[in-house]
Amino acid sequence: MPPTMDPASADAEHDVSQYGYVQELDRSMNVWQLTAFGLNYMVPIAPAIIFGILLKLSGGTVALPYLLAGVAMLFTAFSYAVMVRNFPLAGSVYNYVGRGCNPYFGFLSGWVLTLDYILIPTVTASSSAYFAQQYLPGVPYWVLLGVFSVGTGMVNLFGVQLMSRLGLGLLVFGELVVWSSIVVWGRAVAVDGAGAGTLLSAQPFQFDSVSSLAAATSLAIFSFLGFDAITTLAEETRRPKRDIPRAIYWCVGIGTLTMFACGYVAMLAIPDWRQHIGDEAWLNTTLFQVSRATGGEAFSVFFTVGYLTALGVFNVVATAAGARLLFGMGRDELLPRAVFARVNRRWRTPHWSILLICAIEFALGNFANMETLSNLVNYGAMFAFAALNISVVWLYYVRGGGELADGSRVRPQGAQHLRYLLLPAVGLVIILYVWAHMDTLAQILGTVWLAAGIAYLLAKTRVFQRLPPALDL
Repeated sequence: MPPTMDPASADAEHDVSQYGYVQELDRSMNVWQLTAFGLNYMVPIAPAIIFGILLKLSGGTVALPYLLAGVAMLFTAFSYAVMVRNFPLAGSVYNYVGRGCNPYFGFLSGWVLTLDYILIPTVTASSSAYFAQQYLPGVPYWVLLGVFSVGTGMVNLFGVQLMSRLGLGLLVFGELVVWSSIVVWGRAVAVDGAGAGTLLSAQPFQFDSVSSLAAATSLAIFSFLGFDAITTLAEETRRPKRDIPRAIYWCVGIGTLTMFACGYVAMLAIPDWRQHIGDEAWLNTTLFQVSRATGGEAFSVFFTVGYLTALGVFNVVATAAGARLLFGMGRDELLPRAVFARVNRRWRTPHWSILLICAIEFALGNFANMETLSNLVNYGAMFAFAALNISVVWLYYVRGGGELADGSRVRPQGAQHLRYLLLPAVGLVIILYVWAHMDTLAQILGTVWLAAGIAYLLAKTRVFQRLPPALDL
């Protein structure tokens, strides 16, 4: 029997039932909890994860890749806001592309997007272990990795309300750490004469070439995937059609500002980055090194504690998002339903999906290179974002069945073409350009994963001859 819902979420319950589903997940989240979820996924201090890698890729700038990535993501954010109004379901891009364009294309989009939702927490858990070893050199890497992957991810087993309550408080702490760091780095530059010796400089905007900047921008998108993760909680949100778009815009705006400021000020404090670019340990802990040089040992400890806390929270929310994506595909029987669609009766969470993601994180974190994983994550993001933008145009102009802002379902006219045609088209062009400049190895590995998804889909659907009833559109 479906759980009783309050009147505020009755409209959301209707939206789920009209697609043939029963409300199983716990609807309790509001716009502020969603925003906190998204920002925690983006991680307030996200530049610390890949700062050195971005610096090396671009040839001198971190601020510009984050600014360009933020602008690029804004166009795709518009498409997410449009599609969640049409299909307020768990599963994110999997459902949006599948129901807005084509169910087979939707599965492949979800399949490739799993690279993001499984590999991102792997990268952050690995980064956390590297940072923690700065103070705990005697503790084996695999032990620290287990704490930050399995230990944090399994918090999800105990329900979305616990996750949302933790998220709001720890987001405030994370923002405090990152802006305190920016102030300390800036003071060292302006007052102590460190690095550039001035807060107004073109130094943080230098790069080797347009192609190197594009490659760095592609990787910087890694840090913006939080707004996408918000949509995976559509069935745990009281008013998804209203609150999820609002939370998406807040996340992209706040995230872009924070990451740009972090990339700009930190680069002013690094006068000799080319001397360290061949040191993998320095690349993996660049902002730790900057914090130690500008604020001393005590501040570097504060920075590390804040960083590890932020990444711990991230792993909680990232595992939650990944589990909901797998839940959506499992519920539609495109993945084994007995495993991926199973919901714990007490906590109302997809527990087998959560446990599987934790296990994969730990295994990959022990054997895979962090830079390769970071680039591979963005293959999944670029594919999914491109598919999403295509699906908006397809839904509104080919199928003619999209819901407009006033609730009607007629073809866009006049100024509405801006929202439903031009913005998705611009977003698609940006994504394709960035994708073309992605790391070659990541393109190869990502394509192999895509090919595996195609082979699985062919077998599952008997060469596109059948679909589960829920997807027989």
